[in-house]
Amino acid sequence: MKINNDINKDKSAADFFKDEKIITGWNLGDTLDSHEKGVSKETAWGNPKANQVLFNGVKEAGFDLVRIPVTWMGHFASKPDYIIEEKFLKRIEEVIGFAHNAGLKVIINMHHDGITSKDEKVEGWHSVTKACKSSQDCEKITHQFAQLWKQIAEYFKDYGNWLMFESMNEIHDGNWGYNSKEELEIDDVLKPQIEILNMWNQVFTDTVRSTEGNNKYRYLVLPGYCTVPQHTAAPYFILPKDSTQGKQIVSFHYYDPYEFGIEGSQHIWGSKKDKKQVDEDFSPFKKRFIDNSVPVIIGESGAVKQFYPDDSAKEDKAHQCRLDYIKHVYSKAREYGLVPVYWDNGATAASEDDEKFGLINRKTGKPNSSESEAVIKAMMNN
Repeated sequence: MKINNDINKDKSAADFFKDEKIITGWNLGDTLDSHEKGVSKETAWGNPKANQVLFNGVKEAGFDLVRIPVTWMGHFASKPDYIIEEKFLKRIEEVIGFAHNAGLKVIINMHHDGITSKDEKVEGWHSVTKACKSSQDCEKITHQFAQLWKQIAEYFKDYGNWLMFESMNEIHDGNWGYNSKEELEIDDVLKPQIEILNMWNQVFTDTVRSTEGNNKYRYLVLPGYCTVPQHTAAPYFILPKDSTQGKQIVSFHYYDPYEFGIEGSQHIWGSKKDKKQVDEDFSPFKKRFIDNSVPVIIGESGAVKQFYPDDSAKEDKAHQCRLDYIKHVYSKAREYGLVPVYWDNGATAASEDDEKFGLINRKTGKPNSSESEAVIKAMMNN
């Protein structure tokens, strides 16, 4: 496997995204991030192992960037060093290589290590709730977080600009960014969690920069609390101090409104109010980050396929609204300078017990249906 190790020490993340024409991304969801019984397992959630044909198809579909979520739990030893299994690192390296061979830029992260069950009712080691309970727990978790990132960074230290690191995923206390009053505004419950997340982003940055090779100049992706747009655009989300300037990228996720984007309980979208909300959610990122030469990705985004087997008219309407949603959200993202990254978890069938985000057949690399092909075209043609 031939890997391009070139890195431009002086090129900013903003210039890299512009020069490399990074416009649209895709997630290898529910694969290297899947797990069962507290152990990361690539095929645990029903997808086949990632392969070269898949990534060739992702590139052929028009995507420029692939985010490869990785769950590390179950593949490292105990304290104090938390040594990661070499076999697991080699598999991550192999999958990264597939993406690179296809001509894609790559992001890897630390994804579901805050949980130990798919329904997210059980906490894992990387728990902000545990970290808030005592300074001792916080110190232990932070040390483990740093030890793992030190090893990941050192393993990939010679990789070029095309490989980016993302510190965390959707870190939260189980309330998905809402406080005890069911509001997004910061309160006494969220404030210490947000402070810990800011601290972890700083630890991540310092750890990666302290390793050898190209990591001094690597582009680093930094999420806000629970990757909620309102929390990420807010002034209490503080970018880490970085010894290398111009290498930071901000990330938030977008499936709003939840009832349409993920839950599928609402099949109509597209009112003036709906479209205005997208503007209100995206515009703060341009003023705070884009206009200050900090790229922003929507690290996960999309809307589920909805099924109404007893009502074909309703199902057709849901399909059209999904296309309208994707086209509008992705168009607005680009208008504000944001890079949308679609969440593809491989799920397509009504019988599957997961949100139906699947667009690309994992074995052939082709769109899995004419509807999926239309969704991809809606992303690209706006």
